[in-house]
Amino acid sequence: MTHSAADASWHWSDYWRDARPEVLTMGPGGVGRPFEARTLWLSFFGQLAPGSHVLDLATGGGQVAGYACEAARLGERTFVVVGVDYADLPPSNGPFRLVGGVRLEQLPFEAETFDAASSQFGIEYADRRAALSELARVLKPGAPVLLLMHHEGSVITRQARTQLAALERVEGGGALIRLARQAFQAHRTNPASDKVRAAETAFRKAVGRATSRLGDDPGAMTARQYLGFMTDLSGRAAAYRPESALQSLAQAETANTAWRRRQQSQIRSALDEAAMSAFLGHARDCGLAVEEKTEAHDDRGALIGWRVKLKKAL
Repeated sequence: MTHSAADASWHWSDYWRDARPEVLTMGPGGVGRPFEARTLWLSFFGQLAPGSHVLDLATGGGQVAGYACEAARLGERTFVVVGVDYADLPPSNGPFRLVGGVRLEQLPFEAETFDAASSQFGIEYADRRAALSELARVLKPGAPVLLLMHHEGSVITRQARTQLAALERVEGGGALIRLARQAFQAHRTNPASDKVRAAETAFRKAVGRATSRLGDDPGAMTARQYLGFMTDLSGRAAAYRPESALQSLAQAETANTAWRRRQQSQIRSALDEAAMSAFLGHARDCGLAVEEKTEAHDDRGALIGWRVKLKKAL
């Protein structure tokens, strides 16, 4: 799949199109599992009045918007729930509206439209000062806000750094996929030539070097999956049609690029204590009172992010 250079969010659009988990954390032995925040969100939304209009910022697949609707149903009430995201989003399968292509710095809503707002690992990706200003503008006086935000020291941020480094070790600056292409291009041109055997040998050796560089790090899931794909290609090159192999390599390269961009943007968005203090200062400047700032942990006690409660001034 090709993407326009102007489509800065294509890596997120692809992610949500495939109905991926909202937040994946690493369990024992390097096994990934979705982070569960349902109780947190049901408690927040459960306090809202019937008929409340709720805005979920950077909604992604609409998980938090779904929790808002669930809280309304459990409380025998109805909410109007809208989720917005910079990425292109698939149609909603739930009782809420998802709107893609929306910058948090320029929300397409009238002033004082919403009774509450939420964001799960989203608002921190935007220009924070501008996003907070827009959030304050579209909230009604007294509207509560709950934000779950990336923490610079969280397990999620550490995982992102670890996995990025592991993939870079495997890719070898692009050498691995370049040698793979050369091998299958040689197969396509002249399958019985010495050039094919030389290209295959170079590819297998590169895979061996990548395997040694990776080691047995249990947390390197993405790098290990990619290396497994390359190991299979290098070990059974003659079993693949060259055109099919080259197409698979192009798809793998696109997937790696998208994954890398998501990890890099997550790392850049994570807030340390100083950045969080600045964020809260921007919130106050915009007329959003800070009611709570605390660290959020999962059920194993691992640091997941910041939990921030705000309220629009009356």
